[in-house]
Amino acid sequence: MMRLYAMMVFALISTVMMGCSSPPGNDRRGASSTVISTTDFAVPAAEGDPNGPHAISEVLSPYEPVVGLTGKITSIGDSTTTNLVARIAAEFRRMYPDVTLQVTSSPINIGPAALLDTRVDFVPMSRPLAPEEIQEFAAKYGYPPTEIKVAADALAVYVEKGNPVSGLSLEQLDAIFSQTQRRGLSSIETWGQVGLTAEWAERRITLYGYGPYDGAHQIFQQRVLNGGVFRLSLRVEGGGSSIVQGVASDPGAIGFASVFFTCKRVRIVPLAGADGQFYTPTEENVRRQKYPLGRFLYICVNKPPRQPLSGPVAEYLRFLLSRDGQQIVAAGGNIPLDAATVELGRRALAE
Repeated sequence: MMRLYAMMVFALISTVMMGCSSPPGNDRRGASSTVISTTDFAVPAAEGDPNGPHAISEVLSPYEPVVGLTGKITSIGDSTTTNLVARIAAEFRRMYPDVTLQVTSSPINIGPAALLDTRVDFVPMSRPLAPEEIQEFAAKYGYPPTEIKVAADALAVYVEKGNPVSGLSLEQLDAIFSQTQRRGLSSIETWGQVGLTAEWAERRITLYGYGPYDGAHQIFQQRVLNGGVFRLSLRVEGGGSSIVQGVASDPGAIGFASVFFTCKRVRIVPLAGADGQFYTPTEENVRRQKYPLGRFLYICVNKPPRQPLSGPVAEYLRFLLSRDGQQIVAAGGNIPLDAATVELGRRALAE
């Protein structure tokens, strides 16, 4: 049984790392009304800060295993954070062979409901819980769920590798993806309208993205579209890998997905920051909030106040928030946390 589980984890990781190798799907769904805070991502690191992006592994404590840990961990969450959970799970199982982990990927609205009904031990999320999700949980238990930041990430905007667009503003992205254009620009439907010339001038833009029950869709809708409505022409795919595959096979395409899914057949488009300069989603630009579409990845648990989390779930999260865990975060394509954010997570588990 344990061998079967290990194979399942490996298959999940292999699937999300395929990059641009599989044909895209063509699922189409409408927009979501879930409200996500536009100030979710805030982990400033000043110039010269010893807790900056290049010193994470040195300043965090290594994980110290405990003896005799047994039990089971169940998880249901959205695909981007579940990819990370699966990578951590593989190493965690090596240390604790008597702990069984069941990791399931699902639409982002499924996890909070499963946590509410005690069907899972924790929920991986690529956005913070929505106010209505917190309220429903608090109405049942008398306290809110605990949200632990476990990694940083960024939504990248992808084009086919031959597309020469040098950069885009959030206003232009809104005019490209939205039918409501709440940022004030008129509709943009061809690449010539963002300055491309020659054979690109009349080429129509095709759109790729997530469905309404994915955290990336909801964050992009709030931060880029200002809560507006996506165009009906958005080609909805089941995951970031499929979105990037679709963009890679279509010279006129543009799409958004986690930076985790980048591959050689696409280009990441620099985006205009608050200062008007263009930035790519590098670790430093995301951590210093220069890149405008940074975000956190979360794990949400049911932890009563003043009762420290214990057992396999607590150890799993302790490992994830250790030097060892954050090195796995970085090696897998996500962005490790700064030391201050790690410490906040550790305190949340212990208090």
